[in-house]
Amino acid sequence: MLVLEKMSEKKKEAFHSFLINYCLLFVTWSGMFRKSFNCDTLFHYAHPEVDILGRCEGGRYLSGLMDYILYQFGLTTADHTGITVFIAVFLLAVSLWLVQFSFREHIKCRSLYQRFAYYAIFALIFSNVLFSESLMFAECSLMFGLGYLFASMGIWFFTRGTYGISFLLFLCAAMEYQVAVAYGAIILSAWIFLHNEYKITARTVMQELICALVTFGAGLLDMLSISLFVKLGVLRAAEKTPGLGNMAEKIGVCIRDFIVLLQNCRGLLPKIWLPLLVMAFACGVTLWKFIKDRNGMAILYYCLLIAAMSVMVYALPLAQAYINPYPRMVWIFYVMQSMALLIALPLLQEGKWRLEIFCYVCCGYLALQVMFCHIIVSNHMLSNALDRTYAMMFYEEVLKYEAKTGIQVEKLGVANDTDAPLSYNNVHYKTDQINERALGMVTNTLVNVVTKRQFEKVPMDETIFQERFAGKNWDYFNAAEQIVFDGDTAYWVIF
Repeated sequence: MLVLEKMSEKKKEAFHSFLINYCLLFVTWSGMFRKSFNCDTLFHYAHPEVDILGRCEGGRYLSGLMDYILYQFGLTTADHTGITVFIAVFLLAVSLWLVQFSFREHIKCRSLYQRFAYYAIFALIFSNVLFSESLMFAECSLMFGLGYLFASMGIWFFTRGTYGISFLLFLCAAMEYQVAVAYGAIILSAWIFLHNEYKITARTVMQELICALVTFGAGLLDMLSISLFVKLGVLRAAEKTPGLGNMAEKIGVCIRDFIVLLQNCRGLLPKIWLPLLVMAFACGVTLWKFIKDRNGMAILYYCLLIAAMSVMVYALPLAQAYINPYPRMVWIFYVMQSMALLIALPLLQEGKWRLEIFCYVCCGYLALQVMFCHIIVSNHMLSNALDRTYAMMFYEEVLKYEAKTGIQVEKLGVANDTDAPLSYNNVHYKTDQINERALGMVTNTLVNVVTKRQFEKVPMDETIFQERFAGKNWDYFNAAEQIVFDGDTAYWVIF
């Protein structure tokens, strides 16, 4: 308390802003502050040096360097996932704080309703169901945290006209995770819109061009470096390579995906078009004000801004030769929603019922996102528990066999039955790698990590498969039917 009393008003405000940001993020993601995994986490745990090299091949040089240094000290992020997520949440809170201060001149909160709406809008950036996939890669959470922190620092310097430093920071962000540059571009586009008072002028166009060069220019430079290193033989070609590909087909995929996001965020929200309703509400409030003021230029600029932000959501997937818009890439859909709500906030007058409704919508929407984030995290922990349980049930059969025969099992061959799903049936909130199951995907690695024994990976014996497993489809674990031992080798078919 004495420390707070000695602080200046500005420092108190800064401290309170950070504390509110951190508390909101803590409430959303504290369920991840324990050891958890997905398929990539298990691979990193078993083969950290291969995963580190893979990050460099994807242009994430700083992330690879950071994990390499930790590895040299005998530390792997996959072995301390609760700690890495905790640190990442702290970094994300700092990122929000920096973005808030970048908008300080344009967003004045003079009433309690405005303040509640203000913090709910910013919290939405990282407290949303799509962002949950980033934390499913718990071993990469430091990479995401640092990537968005560098981008937020780049935003702050850009708003103060220090474009050179901003570019370097966005380059660092791209070398952590390339989506961070699109995150920065969306936020800066909203800042430019407010900074120029909704007017398209020569200065506006110039700032937008500089914004594109600073953000996407940094991302493009990072991608070009990948191609250069591959041609020089320093790195091998990554699985996901940049390229034009079939652009018409990719645009079609993005449009269809955008519609699904507006409907229910790929099944992570109820199927009631809630994101569309919130987006329509934000845009409606803004356009209503501009129409009321007969500000045609502002209407045109705003429509162009929303269209540009929508394209930016899919900037990275479109830049890849073979498109796959993962949630960890397109989560910036919520950055666009946050900025649309933020632009509407200063247009509402104090003491009016419209401001109260706006506040309730923002806070209610955030509360729903937090609630479903909790459900997703609890489903994730259930999926992890089932993975461990089935791995140990298999291991119990191995121990029984070894005790009965005296033969040490050293090899494991795995195959899936005719319909082995990518997630468990009783895990209801899942899409892409959100709540994927490790069983059936990286079974050998899962067994080795859980049992702390090294079973050599061998192919499934074709004769045994045809005699015992071919055409079978189980819905539950059945050791008697799904596991066969042959000397020092175990063969397991996954249901």
